[in-house]
Amino acid sequence: MNLPSTAALSRVHDACTAALALAIVPEPFGRRRRAMGFDDYVHHQQRADAVMRRLAPALSVAAMATGAAAAVARVRPDPAGAAWRAGSVAAVAGAIVLTVRVHVPINERLRTWRPGQEAPGWREARARWERAHVLRRGLVVVAAAAVARSR
Repeated sequence: MNLPSTAALSRVHDACTAALALAIVPEPFGRRRRAMGFDDYVHHQQRADAVMRRLAPALSVAAMATGAAAAVARVRPDPAGAAWRAGSVAAVAGAIVLTVRVHVPINERLRTWRPGQEAPGWREARARWERAHVLRRGLVVVAAAAVARSR
């Protein structure tokens, strides 16, 4: 059985982390989303959730798995690079925990909301989702920076 080289694992981890960062970090609608009324907010978030609940878990798991494999493979030849890879994995793991504990429950509730039928507490849920999203974005930026530093 041929195992992938350290360089190949690192390249795949780089690509997975970059894809995760591109999916999570840019905020083209962030300011607008925070100012939307209920109907627009529900419509926007339900569309985004339909994509991200499929895309983000796959990218996150791929980034963690390849990062862990690359870190282990680099321990002997490059301990500092391995530590940066491990740091990247830890940041992605933190983003996953935050997503599961805050975003997933809010998104599950949001899927039951219907435009035209304003849900009680939706502004508070939006504010909590947004605060957690800022932290998640920060963790993904840290992961990407750790990958860049590991080179």
